[in-house]
Amino acid sequence: MKDTMRRLLPILLAAVLTLSTACTKLYQPTGDGTIPVTATTEQELRRHVTALAGVIGERNHYQQIAYDKAADYIAKEFAGMGYKVNRQTYTIPAEEEYKGAAGKTAVNIEVRKPGTDPNAPWVVLGAHYDTRVGMEKWNVHGPVIEGKTGTPGANDNASGVAALLSLAKRLKNVPTKNGIIFVAYANEEAPFFQTDQMGSRVHARSLVKELGSADKVAGMMSLETLGVYSPRVNKKRRSAVAGALVGLHDRCDYVAFMSTNRFMRNNDGRDYSRRCAELFASVSRFPVRSLVFSYLTRGIAWSDDWSYMKEGIPSFAITDTAYMRCDDYHETSDTPDKLDYREFAEVVMGIDAMLRKLCN
Repeated sequence: MKDTMRRLLPILLAAVLTLSTACTKLYQPTGDGTIPVTATTEQELRRHVTALAGVIGERNHYQQIAYDKAADYIAKEFAGMGYKVNRQTYTIPAEEEYKGAAGKTAVNIEVRKPGTDPNAPWVVLGAHYDTRVGMEKWNVHGPVIEGKTGTPGANDNASGVAALLSLAKRLKNVPTKNGIIFVAYANEEAPFFQTDQMGSRVHARSLVKELGSADKVAGMMSLETLGVYSPRVNKKRRSAVAGALVGLHDRCDYVAFMSTNRFMRNNDGRDYSRRCAELFASVSRFPVRSLVFSYLTRGIAWSDDWSYMKEGIPSFAITDTAYMRCDDYHETSDTPDKLDYREFAEVVMGIDAMLRKLCN
């Protein structure tokens, strides 16, 4: 019994600290309530999701041909909008946990929209385009089981990439005081999650080095699992019951802005996410929940926003809350037909309107 308690104590302590430091705030819409016309945006989002998760399918270093096709698709879409495409490459090291990915080249795909004020800090908008590789369970970080089918990744995260492409197109010719960097990341999923091989980690570090200071980036937003808004059976919710305790209900009537602050450090991801939540609520009919965690354990950070938080850049994830809402998360059933495109489109249009106000 004593041994059991000794093993459980760190877990219980982490849970208590997490719940005690988490802070949720609900923002109800404050605009005029106009119902947006979403048909064109729905079609655009569906096209991107279908291309990535339907035609290409599972895309990671263990399905390299598909991975390369996904990168080429994203780069071609950016180029077609008139952007100059930058491919940031790096090599996966020969470490046992990476298995067949060792020695392969990872690619971040970046484009930039300069601001009207050259002295204004940049805003980064990013989404990962890789998908979950086959592993023993949906919620483990390894080991990789080569040969086991992974996920086609419609919601996680073709939805985020589709939103990224849609927003880059919408904002291409819109004057904004702040410049905006749009970037599609390699390797967010395990076994790369929260390692130096995470595409966003590589990008965040190089960006700070290029600009000379983290202060030259106003903030970063990670577009992560954005397509689920209809009620459905959710057994995975049982593994995330703590979400309800901090305000992340499994009802599908909101979009979440989730930030992670480094414990006892001056990082204003909370303030940045709440400022953006207020702006989003002023221009969209969608309720938004802002949730802040202190960075206590590896499991608390949400997605690619973690990489920028580590560099001292205010960051947060915009998400439908993934496994807290949907059983298709990290499963072969995460297919394009499962997404709720009308609501998805409305959220993307809300982010667009939010960015126009934020960057001016």
